[in-house]
Amino acid sequence: MGKREIDGWTVYSGAFQSGDVPAIADVATHKEGHPESSRFFRVVTDRTFPELDDAKSASDTVVDRIESIDDEGVPYPLTY
Repeated sequence: MGKREIDGWTVYSGAFQSGDVPAIADVATHKEGHPESSRFFRVVTDRTFPELDDAKSASDTVVDRIESIDDEGVPYPLTY
């Protein structure tokens, strides 16, 4: 699971996949000290895990591309 701080939010990422279908990257945002701030997002990638170097790289790519997070905890852009 990846972790990164952006605009005062902590971004966590993980990935999963089953069989030969596109990998899924899960992204969660949370603002420290605000228990109700947690948000969860799911991004379908254009790669299967056999095409990735390791399972973690899909979710890391999604988080690395995030430029900002708005006041509601929504990351932008949220893309693979």
